[in-house]
Amino acid sequence: MTSTTDTRYILHPVWDPLLRTLHWWLALTIMAQFTSGATLLTLGDDMSDALMEKIDIVHDYGGYAFAAGLALRIIWLFVGPSTARWRDLLPLTSAQRRIWRETLACYLSGFRRPISPYRGHNAFAGPAYLAFFVIAAAQVILGITLSLMSDSEAMTSPLMTVHEWGFFLLLAFVMVHVALVIAHEIAGRHGLVSAMIHGHKGFTESEHQALHADWDTAFSVQADPSGGTEGLDDITSNNGDDTKPRHE
Repeated sequence: MTSTTDTRYILHPVWDPLLRTLHWWLALTIMAQFTSGATLLTLGDDMSDALMEKIDIVHDYGGYAFAAGLALRIIWLFVGPSTARWRDLLPLTSAQRRIWRETLACYLSGFRRPISPYRGHNAFAGPAYLAFFVIAAAQVILGITLSLMSDSEAMTSPLMTVHEWGFFLLLAFVMVHVALVIAHEIAGRHGLVSAMIHGHKGFTESEHQALHADWDTAFSVQADPSGGTEGLDDITSNNGDDTKPRHE
């Protein structure tokens, strides 16, 4: 029987406009890199020099566009609002560690166990996002280094092999990321995809109340060491919440 507190969704503001813009910018530019990079890897020997040069240009400029978005996102890890910061990506608080364990149990059960609600980034996936930033930054550095070499030197350089492995690592991350987002979207019904468009996640009233208890605990843990709470006010605030009927 559905609880009366679970018949409505509370739309809570989670993602800020810059984070959402950077997310889709990185998604589009990395897909451009995957497409151009895969074309060069698989068809490079069979293409004319003129066509290869054009794809190289697309790959190079796409790499610079990706690098710009990545640099801004990394900066935002340190100066952005609470759900955009690096603290939201690591299981630092007791609530985050609990969600980490519960998410692992959910995955191991094949999503037969319920998905624990979480406000910002999932504590289980957060470290993977940080690993993505590190690998992506390494790819950018490698790509720029290789672009400064002659074509013959770049193709025989061991850096090219490392760059290709980075390509496959990032491709694997994106595939797993998309698959898990779809699974969470179906099983959890918190509107992960739409939240990255309009910035609000949907929670039932009971989930929202439980999350507020976690936020109250995190408030004292994540507060500024000097005693301030800059950037954390929205953790315990209902400002921007909206409510709508829950459709089963």
